[in-house]
Amino acid sequence: MRLWLILINICFNIQLYANDSLLIPKMFQSLLYKQTLTTNFFKEGSYESYRQHNKSLDFKADNNIFFTALITYTLQNLHPFLTNDENIVTDSIIIRARRSFANYQNSSGRLSYNFWPTDKKLVFFPNNFILSSLSNKLALPDDLDDTGIILACLNLPDSTAQKAHNLMQQFVNGKSKRIKNTFSAFENVAAYSTWFGKKMPIDFDFGVHCNILSFVNQYHLKWSKADSATYQLIIQMIDDGYLTSQPKFISPYYATTPILLYHLARLMSTIKMEELEQRKPVLIKTAQDLLEKSDVFLEKIILQTTLMKLGSQISSSNIDLSDIDNHLYLNEFSFYHGHLFAHLNGTIKRIASDLKSTEFKWYSSAFNDCLLLEYLILKFRKKP
Repeated sequence: MRLWLILINICFNIQLYANDSLLIPKMFQSLLYKQTLTTNFFKEGSYESYRQHNKSLDFKADNNIFFTALITYTLQNLHPFLTNDENIVTDSIIIRARRSFANYQNSSGRLSYNFWPTDKKLVFFPNNFILSSLSNKLALPDDLDDTGIILACLNLPDSTAQKAHNLMQQFVNGKSKRIKNTFSAFENVAAYSTWFGKKMPIDFDFGVHCNILSFVNQYHLKWSKADSATYQLIIQMIDDGYLTSQPKFISPYYATTPILLYHLARLMSTIKMEELEQRKPVLIKTAQDLLEKSDVFLEKIILQTTLMKLGSQISSSNIDLSDIDNHLYLNEFSFYHGHLFAHLNGTIKRIASDLKSTEFKWYSSAFNDCLLLEYLILKFRKKP
């Protein structure tokens, strides 16, 4: 009850902040309302997510932790910009979300996390009868992406963060086998794989690499050889133009240039890294060019957010917020993509990435709210 009174207070006092958008309290209210408060298919404290296959109109409920972790991470980073009342609401959301993470931790207690719940039998593609029935044979191992994002949300003791970082060093290209689904120039780069599983093929993903390094930077961990190799791989992919020419190939799970630029900007906001700073003008120009061409509301939102994080001025006329409900929940923007065979060798990966029959997209209306909230806060607030 107290949280709702605080939200009412935020709404009534919004005029005290002349530059604030009236949508900010609406987004806080939506995030508070959409968080799961009871244990059911969606874990308590998590946010609902839905999965679409090949443009099907039949959306499957999917109880992954990915979007809940991203919402937590984003809200956590907005803390310095928020009022006291907004921080109370945000802390309440974050505390409940963190409790849900335990349902996704490796069942052995290892400091790694899965996309889907591990507290019972791990179900592969929940609510898909055919794929779920193959869970024993095809269930995905824990991944460094969810793990990196979740660990960044937990405010771990330095020793625990270091322990998790040490674990990640075991899942590097060339450690036990080499990657077979990237450009030949990168086959010997000792960068992180997406997966913890020893049986999984080595798999690179540009967005995943950004998230791992964001975790490492957040805890001010000493960079390992794998961190440095991963960073240099990111730099090389930018210089080779793959960020714009081959986004789906270098990042099968994020798949688009705007989303990869958003990941880069998020990484660059953790600490200043000289080589990325040198490329900032190119990244800004790329984001600006894409923004001019885009007609997808949430894509424009993340491009504007990217530009703000990169220190670029943005135009207030680029995004129409007058019909927000109509734009925010259209299924025209998916932040996370998947192809059943994207982790296999390069030829199969290229074929699969172009086949709609093997493609899945994930959606979360709460994460859409969070993306808009982040944009509004960064646009209308000044960091103290």
